[in-house]
Amino acid sequence: MLLFQLATTNSWTQQFTVFLGVQLPYAVCAAAALYEWFMRKHHEIPRSLVRIFLPGIVVWRLAWVLKAWLFVPRPIIVLGIAPIISVFDQNGAFPSAHATFFSAMAISIFFRGWRAGVLFYCAALVVAFARVAGGVHWPSDAVGGLVLGAVGAVLG
Repeated sequence: MLLFQLATTNSWTQQFTVFLGVQLPYAVCAAAALYEWFMRKHHEIPRSLVRIFLPGIVVWRLAWVLKAWLFVPRPIIVLGIAPIISVFDQNGAFPSAHATFFSAMAISIFFRGWRAGVLFYCAALVVAFARVAGGVHWPSDAVGGLVLGAVGAVLG
């Protein structure tokens, strides 16, 4: 829980961790949509948006099914720590749905343009491990979500 300890050292690191784990995902989705908007021909944009977001949505739902089935408690329950990122379910740690979605989206973008895909995968890593630093996931949850998302995008 070194990441959690670093994230909770002061109010600035707490706010930054919350930004990376909660607000950054919205910016990443907007950036992905804008990337497709500017990189594709006008008539290709709707299909392109479906190609980059649909695999993420599908594996995101799969992640929620796995969460309900596996029922892994979050670090906030096991360690008795106060999270700096709020969650509504206390026993849905594995896999991280955020990591799953953003990994799938990044791999889908990678298939369309490798440079952008690498950039978006870096953003997926940041979001995933910000959620670990926020105390709502174990590192294995983040890695499992990143792998699940990548596999889902490759197969999808």
